[in-house]
Amino acid sequence: MINEDQDKIDFSEYENVGDELLADAGGAVGKTLPDDMHPLARKAVYAIDNFSNWQGRIACLLIVPIIFGMFYEVIARSFFLAPTLWAYDLSRILYGVSFMLGAAYALMRGLHIRADFLYRGFTERTQGRVDLILYLVLFMPSMLFFLKAGYDFSLKSFMQGERAGDSTWAPIVWPVKIALTTGVFFLCIQGVSEILKSWYAATRGKWPV
Repeated sequence: MINEDQDKIDFSEYENVGDELLADAGGAVGKTLPDDMHPLARKAVYAIDNFSNWQGRIACLLIVPIIFGMFYEVIARSFFLAPTLWAYDLSRILYGVSFMLGAAYALMRGLHIRADFLYRGFTERTQGRVDLILYLVLFMPSMLFFLKAGYDFSLKSFMQGERAGDSTWAPIVWPVKIALTTGVFFLCIQGVSEILKSWYAATRGKWPV
């Protein structure tokens, strides 16, 4: 039997472990930025983070037609022996779109994967410097490259009236490519906010949010 009088384990030291899994892990939404942050930077961070917040919340609503499509497909296939041509493609398309349109929201909240078993041990100033370097050297150049490539692919797809070649339903795909490219554009915008926050941490030794 378990001794109910035994000492209880204090989990308070672990309360912040895994906070990247929480939806309120980061971002300036509903928070007050420090007064010593440059006014223009403060306004930019507020505007970008709030935009990413609402844009991400709207993007998550795409889960509704995905659920509806899958539910309809299961009922039609199982009970009426009438599988649809569109349910699988619709779910695949909408999932990809919601994933990319929600990427900026996830970045703003600090939900992207990082090797934080090392990062957590750094001082906030060092964290800011590491983030600033990575955003400037890797993140922004990569996003700009994908933005240009996405624009080219989307334009070509639109001009050709491209349809999915691996589908019986054969939906047009240029709206999807435009949506994916838009998601990359939103990531670029959120990257600006993250750079400003990283710069503040690197120079002030503390995170603004």
